[in-house]
Amino acid sequence: MLLYLSDGYLWGMVFWLIAGGVGFWLLLRLRGQWRGQPKRLNWVNAALSTWMALAMLTTIELYFALVYDASDSFNMTNVSKKWFKLHVEKHRFEIRPGEGLMIRDDRDYPTQLAKDQRHLVFFGDSFTFAQGVPDVSDRFSNRVRTALEPASNGRVVVSNLSDAGTDLFWTAGLLKVLFENGHRVDTAVYVLCLNDIETFHERHLTYYQDLSKHSPTFFLFRDTYFFNWVYFRVRQATLPQVRGYFSDMAEYYSGEPWEKMAGKLHEMQSLCKSHGTDFRVVVFPFLHNLGPEYPFREAHRKIVEYCQSREIPVLDLEPELTPFYSRGLTANRFDAHPNELAHRVAAKAILKNLLQDFVPHGNP
Repeated sequence: MLLYLSDGYLWGMVFWLIAGGVGFWLLLRLRGQWRGQPKRLNWVNAALSTWMALAMLTTIELYFALVYDASDSFNMTNVSKKWFKLHVEKHRFEIRPGEGLMIRDDRDYPTQLAKDQRHLVFFGDSFTFAQGVPDVSDRFSNRVRTALEPASNGRVVVSNLSDAGTDLFWTAGLLKVLFENGHRVDTAVYVLCLNDIETFHERHLTYYQDLSKHSPTFFLFRDTYFFNWVYFRVRQATLPQVRGYFSDMAEYYSGEPWEKMAGKLHEMQSLCKSHGTDFRVVVFPFLHNLGPEYPFREAHRKIVEYCQSREIPVLDLEPELTPFYSRGLTANRFDAHPNELAHRVAAKAILKNLLQDFVPHGNP
């Protein structure tokens, strides 16, 4: 259970707790010995007050290290990294001998398929990966699997090839390698998150490397959980590139990055078509922005109209998810990825509006 804690952290905390216990015992002894000596007692009482403040901070630190369990949007805090270690189980998918990738799922990726089976594969980034959702069975692709596989008597097989931090370039490259090595993908569903466009603007070519430069070097902020968490909360609230992140995304859809992104979608469609694969698209909104004044509706419109003009079946999840925005659709306050409710709504909408031909008798 505590394997995610490093040896340095464990031994450091043990030493700190022992030192704190010994220090408290010594201060109590001194207070007893120096009764009737006001000046000395003042020093002891001040030291005890400091001890209590440190004890409170230590308790909070232990809570964040041992109890608090949450991811965050950029996955930079030690708490978020702990979440991944606790909840993300990966299986190795060997694409070709000696080469493959680790995928998050509750079963192995199917490499042997019968001729009468249809292989439906979801591709995408951390939204498709289900960052922030502890139980992978709550992920929308797994819910689609649960609905389709038994109903089709196993003739439909649903897989998920996604990873946090990936983009259209990664997915196009993966599809190419799959086809080259004889892996069947009968229907490829690319789950598009609006920030996929960031890789088509030079401003974001080194975005995450630049963010990593702000990682702490002082051990108290680097190696702890609570203090590390506070450090990144403050840094992300003050860094201009973080504060302006979503306004940048809206701007990109009205310029050259959108043209480049549309070209990449066309390339993926052509790649799939040349290998007899049906290509479809799901568009996820920025969930924390949903509401009457949602600022990305124009971006959604552009994506949907582009797909329709290319005869790519497309499902925009914004109209499906907006009615639920007041109930909370994000993983937590600091992680804008979809939570279990958002995944459940998405799965139902995908079955009803994008995969009608997979659903027996058209009844999801």
